[in-house]
Amino acid sequence: MDLPPGTGDVPLTVFQSLKVDGIIIVTSPQELVSMIVSKAVNMANMMNIPILGLVENMSYFKCSECDHEHRIFGDAHIEAIAEEFGLSILAKLPIDKGIATLCDKGMIELYTGDWFDGVANNLEV
Repeated sequence: MDLPPGTGDVPLTVFQSLKVDGIIIVTSPQELVSMIVSKAVNMANMMNIPILGLVENMSYFKCSECDHEHRIFGDAHIEAIAEEFGLSILAKLPIDKGIATLCDKGMIELYTGDWFDGVANNLEV
């Protein structure tokens, strides 16, 4: 289930009302987001909700002509967060027009990128 960022009423209500086996915390490179993620990690820990790992969304944009990765939103903070809280980094997702196009068409299952392989491999039981 996709929850809004932070530690407001919605995540709190979900954590109190449903049996949650674990969560994946999604972040992005902006520094402000790392502060919000820290609060979310602390809340999950206080409520004994296992954190399965971190995913960084909008991590970079890869130029199709020169193959260079551009950090549009600045340098990542995911490594520091992972180290501080002892969490695994499951994936760093790029900005990819193909993902947006397929989502808009309701056909995301047709996406052929390999960025989610690490997430799937880490979560298989």
